[in-house]
Amino acid sequence: MELAGNSNSGTSVAFLEQLRQRPGGRRNVIWDNAPAHRGEAMRSYLKTPGLNLGLVNLPGYSPDCNADEAIWGWVREEATGNLCLGSRTAVQARVGRFLDGLAGRRDEVRRRCRTVLQSRAEALMRDPMPDSQHPANAHPTLALV
Repeated sequence: MELAGNSNSGTSVAFLEQLRQRPGGRRNVIWDNAPAHRGEAMRSYLKTPGLNLGLVNLPGYSPDCNADEAIWGWVREEATGNLCLGSRTAVQARVGRFLDGLAGRRDEVRRRCRTVLQSRAEALMRDPMPDSQHPANAHPTLALV
């Protein structure tokens, strides 16, 4: 969801509401601890019955778990780095073209945005040890909570 101004808890609510309007079932949202993901508007919204949303906050300062960090680094690398674009409009247009082009670069997106968290989750999914051999209170999938 593109914003004209700064993000805040109200814009986060608008994003979640927009996400809920899309077809499909339950949505799981993983986001960082930005102030826009907290606040009174968000607290009120989360009390809404039947949201059908799962919200997971990343640990404080964890760029290795946040795929967005890789995207913005890639934007700087290919679209805006070492350039003086002169205006906000020029930056928005250049970044917009870059982001629009990502749909045709899915394999590269997957490779570049692979996070430590995703790698750990996939390693746990490949764990050959049967559940019966894991300690009773340490099932590997619990590490992701």
